[in-house]
Amino acid sequence: MTLSTRRFLAGLAGAALAAPGVAPAQPAPRPYRTEIVVRTARNLRTPAEVASLVEHAAATSVAVINVAAKQDEDDEVPSGTVFFHSHLAPRAPGWERFDALAETVRVAHRHGIKVRAWVPQFHDQAAARRHPAWQMQAAVDGKPVPFEGKKNKEYFVNPLDPEVQDYQRAIVAEIARGYAVDGIVLDWLRFDDFNMDVGPGTRARYRAHAGIDPLAIDFATDNPARRAWNAWRAAALGDYVRGIRGLLDATRPGLELGFYILPPEFVELAQDAATFAGAVDFLSPLAYFRDWGYAPRWVYRNVIPDTVAKAGRARVIPVLDEDWTDAAYREIIPHLRRDFPAIDTLSWFVYGRWNEGVLRRIDLLRRW
Repeated sequence: MTLSTRRFLAGLAGAALAAPGVAPAQPAPRPYRTEIVVRTARNLRTPAEVASLVEHAAATSVAVINVAAKQDEDDEVPSGTVFFHSHLAPRAPGWERFDALAETVRVAHRHGIKVRAWVPQFHDQAAARRHPAWQMQAAVDGKPVPFEGKKNKEYFVNPLDPEVQDYQRAIVAEIARGYAVDGIVLDWLRFDDFNMDVGPGTRARYRAHAGIDPLAIDFATDNPARRAWNAWRAAALGDYVRGIRGLLDATRPGLELGFYILPPEFVELAQDAATFAGAVDFLSPLAYFRDWGYAPRWVYRNVIPDTVAKAGRARVIPVLDEDWTDAAYREIIPHLRRDFPAIDTLSWFVYGRWNEGVLRRIDLLRRW
């Protein structure tokens, strides 16, 4: 076949592809990179459970396992208890002889999967019970009372107490020094509302800073005094995160640091990502629209753009629930692809147990 003949046939083929009514084939979207968030208390009770989870994760293209090194909630075991060999924090009941963090790192690395230690901070029943003076105080009718949650019994320690901060930092350092993790993910680094902490130490520091007692602030309405108080709290939490970054740089230079954040519109938490984005490698906003009574569009109209606006150079890795409807994913994922092309990784959360079926489902969803 001569060159001119080949060009002629190629032209015919091109004309056919462009013929009216015939849509050109669209390339398949590039699959998202997959991370999973694993609650150790529900999933990693024995070496066999670690091996099973990691093998299923490897078969479904999971790149990173974010494993709880420290308990987050007060359900199966008390918050603040740990799943690794710690000299500082109490071991979770049932994990006294099993180092779930070490075993997960060992098995996952053998399969080429990275492991980050998920380390919740100030939601910590173990610390609050050991040190009652550390418990977060809330203003109620103008008086400080221990904060014990709004609906269910909860245990917060004061994020602004230097002793509390030293304790939580030391746990992070213990993991960074003793375990071959690929990163640290912070969580529960916040308050629960405007009216806390108002313990004596915090009140003294704020009086020195602003000249007023926090108990004199009207926490029920938006006003300049409340905004100034909230900015002060947010700046203090930003300082804490930067301190963690400095600690890791001195301990394990280059170790990845990330942060599970609640939606930025929840300003009452004083968790302003703009104050610490420069100190972390990634921000992972929790996009659980059902938990807060929103429609799916809230994820791509509010949570993600609000986070991107505060992220600076930090990567944004949204955390999605794995049990939404297909209709919700078909709405959310195309918007993420179109509106936020820099996002190349999705993180997935399961409150209960991970299993092969769930992992296979998210392996399909990452290709949508």
